[in-house]
Amino acid sequence: MLAEAYALAGNKVFFVTAPFSFLFKLRKHHTNSLKIIKNKFVLCPNNISCYVHNTPFHIVNFRNPLLNYITAKLYLLYQLFPMRGMKAEIVNADTIIFESTPGLFLFERIKKVNKTAKFIYRVSDDLELVGVHPSLVKYETKILQKFDLVSVASTYVLKKLKKKNPDANIHLHYHGIKKQEFDRPHGNPYRENTVNAIFIGVANLDYNSIDIASDLRKDIIFHLIGPLEQKVIKSNIIYYGEMEFEKTIPYIKYANIALHTITYSKGIESLSESSLKSLQYTYCNLPIVAPKFLENKKRKLFIYSNYDEIERIFKDIEENASIDSGRDMLRDWSELIPILDNT
Repeated sequence: MLAEAYALAGNKVFFVTAPFSFLFKLRKHHTNSLKIIKNKFVLCPNNISCYVHNTPFHIVNFRNPLLNYITAKLYLLYQLFPMRGMKAEIVNADTIIFESTPGLFLFERIKKVNKTAKFIYRVSDDLELVGVHPSLVKYETKILQKFDLVSVASTYVLKKLKKKNPDANIHLHYHGIKKQEFDRPHGNPYRENTVNAIFIGVANLDYNSIDIASDLRKDIIFHLIGPLEQKVIKSNIIYYGEMEFEKTIPYIKYANIALHTITYSKGIESLSESSLKSLQYTYCNLPIVAPKFLENKKRKLFIYSNYDEIERIFKDIEENASIDSGRDMLRDWSELIPILDNT
């Protein structure tokens, strides 16, 4: 989204996907069905040059303390893999932006290639929350101060990184959304005279909440979009699988209720501010059903502390559907660019 905004603003953008390796083939991953050109720049939409940095392996969390300990220094080898066809564009770059992924391991190597560019670390996700290898969390702390700017999407991550490295130039910049895409006309995908609740996500869906809500409110159709297991089968639940972003927009726009019903894990509180989907729900002025740990006074949230409160939540939505969502506070991605450039 940010790369696209830079390109639409007239900048020459080179987008590098890293990491990528054969390890993706060993598990279910959406990239497995794609035809990918590796280690070569190709032209993508909006005149962005795209590059997939394919390596023999990349650093993954083995979910085992012993294996993670044994592989703690493996990133040093990862940093040595050739960057064929990429160096020329790195040398000529004015700004280099890293995302919060294992591709961050390439920072020092790229910094040696181009010492004059502005280096920005855009922390869209808390690394510990997404479950990266522990060595990446340590590496992030080590290099924080070497960035010209560390831009975070939530107060939770801001406080966390400030505690790790108080001298780093860390600032809070909420995600933007593609306002123009939401504002243009879309056809209504729902049947007439139906009440529709939407959940869009790739993981952490709280199936218990969906099971309970779909029983309590048989008059509501629950639409679940994403690579989700079909664990709860009901006549008023529809699974769509993974869907392109643009195709999800009408489902959000014409929904009556948004679901941010996810399960708890350490650090997931950061999603109360940084969840892009929550921002999109807010822009469409939807009432959002969410658990207590996602409470955020800047959103139109209907909070439940336990499953016994779910019935009350849906009644509250019917009685308070006109509450302002706070959509006027949201930025377009294009509005974020000058902030990053000038911070």
